[in-house]
Amino acid sequence: MGYLFLLDEAGLERAKPGLRLAERMGLPFRHVDLGLLEERMGLRPAVAGLEEAELAGLGDIVDAVLVEEAGMMDPERLVEYYYGKLTSMGVEFSFNTRIEGFIVEPRRPLGVEGEPLAWQDARVAGVRVEGDREVKARRKVIAALGAWSPMLLNPAGVDSYSKPKKRQVFVVRADGGRAGILRARGLNEYDVPPMTILPRGVYLRPEPGEGSFWVGVSDDLGRPFKLEDLPRPEGEFYALSVLPVLSLYFPQFQDAYPHAAWAGHYDVSFDGQPVVYEPYESGLVIVAGTSGSGIMKADAVGRAAASLVLGFEEAELHGGGSMPVKWLGIEGRRVEEERLVI
Repeated sequence: MGYLFLLDEAGLERAKPGLRLAERMGLPFRHVDLGLLEERMGLRPAVAGLEEAELAGLGDIVDAVLVEEAGMMDPERLVEYYYGKLTSMGVEFSFNTRIEGFIVEPRRPLGVEGEPLAWQDARVAGVRVEGDREVKARRKVIAALGAWSPMLLNPAGVDSYSKPKKRQVFVVRADGGRAGILRARGLNEYDVPPMTILPRGVYLRPEPGEGSFWVGVSDDLGRPFKLEDLPRPEGEFYALSVLPVLSLYFPQFQDAYPHAAWAGHYDVSFDGQPVVYEPYESGLVIVAGTSGSGIMKADAVGRAAASLVLGFEEAELHGGGSMPVKWLGIEGRRVEEERLVI
């Protein structure tokens, strides 16, 4: 269904390197006439002179870029697919099982108190789970813990190079004047509005089946790195950080308040890209730092982790390409800055 980037002057300048790169790579995108978006989606591109725009430092939309090979995916269906495939291959799953920590032991135990000692060759042999039960690994342990990575890995003396940060999503009904946005035609083959990204990163994600929109924004400076046991959405965050930008460019949302919301965590790495590595040749493979794009990178990240466990230097990627596993590690790391990020 596409991603539609609505760009003011500052946003267009930031997007230009990414658009040039997309052109060189042959990735399809097109510029959409702003008049068409006014007609089909009710966009208000010209906001200069409005008090709200001046207070927020926001400007007119000067370009609209539709990245056509982008869209939405149902994560539950994807997980169900993998779960079904893996159970048919003999993989065992254990749900609702709390991990208490990692089992660290010497490769050649001496049976003395305090092992492993600093001079012993140690490894991570498995995990301790609730009920004082141990689960040992046949080959290696893969720690793909998401936002819980630092909490569980740091006590074992290893680093995920990532930290949890709260993110929030708010659901607004597509009623009243907002209903027309869901009926936008001619922007993709499904005749629904694209996922729309406004200046300052506020996004509008249509949910035609629910008759609603998911809206939000990722806040960075000022939002602490912190793991909350029960993360809750903040109504004032929607009212003060999301709604002013959303209603400026889409006036249909001026009186729109969410009827549902939820919050969770991103596992944010130091450079925004996944981390896959084995510290100290410990038998512990760490997979962390997907930074909010895990569902898009999960296949490649999983292949890199499997290759590391199996001792392969190269990970074979979907489509026939390959990548050195060390590129996602700490030593030999080679990642590029992402462009056109929501």
